[in-house]
Amino acid sequence: MKTLVIYYSKTGFSKRYAQWLEEDLACRCVPFSQRGSVDLAAYDKVVFGSSVHAGRIRKLGWFKKQMPRLKGKRLAVFFTGAMPPEKSAVEQCVAQNLTPEERRQVRAFYLWGGLNYEAMGPVDKWMMGVFRKMLAGKKNPTQEDRMAAQMVASSYDKAQRGYLEPLEEYLRG
Repeated sequence: MKTLVIYYSKTGFSKRYAQWLEEDLACRCVPFSQRGSVDLAAYDKVVFGSSVHAGRIRKLGWFKKQMPRLKGKRLAVFFTGAMPPEKSAVEQCVAQNLTPEERRQVRAFYLWGGLNYEAMGPVDKWMMGVFRKMLAGKKNPTQEDRMAAQMVASSYDKAQRGYLEPLEEYLRG
């Protein structure tokens, strides 16, 4: 069974997880920019990996357009982000990005990444600055608000190879 991982990475977390998958599963790993050089029909399992930004999985629209011709294949999406892997938040993100019909065809997995301000572009840095100011300006902040403000104060890396275990089990199954 041949497995393909196509990933889009802006700050490095999705790339690192894709490369770990490549090592662990002895599969092919291709950056999103090279997706046109790959024959998707040649693979039994196709994984798309990216990051979540403002509730949206980046470049997922491309993968969703491929799904009709990938029927019968084992499909997965992984997405990385800065939020802790809390079940309700992950489920909400999946529901925002994949319709119920799409969720029947593809399994989604959240892999905790982090924040890498050094790799962000100016627009993303600006947006994070606005978010930090909004959190700091809240009157009567909740515990979640205080935790979020602390987490977005600087770069951090929560990526762990162990987060891949459920995805790897699914792909091996």
